Amino acid sequence: MKYKTQIILALFSAFTLLTGSLLTGCSDQSNTQEKLDASLPVIAMADLVKQSEQYKGKTVIVTGRFGGMCADGADFYFKDKLDLIEVIPPASGLPSGIIIGTPLKIQGVVMVRGENEDEHNEKEEHEEGEGEIEPDVKIRATIIQTNRS
Repeated sequence: MKYKTQIILALFSAFTLLTGSLLTGCSDQSNTQEKLDASLPVIAMADLVKQSEQYKGKTVIVTGRFGGMCADGADFYFKDKLDLIEVIPPASGLPSGIIIGTPLKIQGVVMVRGENEDEHNEKEEHEEGEGEIEPDVKIRATIIQTNRS
């Protein structure tokens, strides 16, 4: 009986140490976020939406809140008050623990939908067919930060 108790205690201790080290390792990784380039301009989302052509092709930093994933599951909506843009996440993906409403800072290249007829027709079909309108402004993100940094 005493031998079984010792084995159970040893197994429990090993399990506890292993689980604790795995959890600690995971939490350390989520705390290390890439740093934003301090030399880049921080643009209000309202200005970015209203003056999108001015920022087209430029790398900027925008603040806002996570608005949920797009229907395609690859991009996500980024919002601030009444303004909404779409973000293409970096190859590293989204930081862990993001839920709708999470404050984010996004560094990336501004992309603007062209105003030619082909894209205009696609937008009309998209609105009628699926009910989800794509914003005219997108950001191809290089860094996404949460307020945990």
